Amino acid sequence: MSKSLSPEAVEALRRLDEVGVGQAPPLVSTSIAAELLGAGLAGENGSGVIEITCDGRKYLSGDCD
Repeated sequence: MSKSLSPEAVEALRRLDEVGVGQAPPLVSTSIAAELLGAGLAGENGSGVIEITCDGRKYLSGDCD
């Protein structure tokens, strides 16, 4: 993918990717959340928590299981 992200957004995406099943995702600042949501690399669940999407995983690794 060729989406250009700030270094802070890439780091936040990496932290979101490390969240295990049943774990709460780390808090993400409003500006970083907007950047990730706008790029389609993260989504917001019903509780307003930012979570990585399949596209976010593809951005980081080029693979999505």
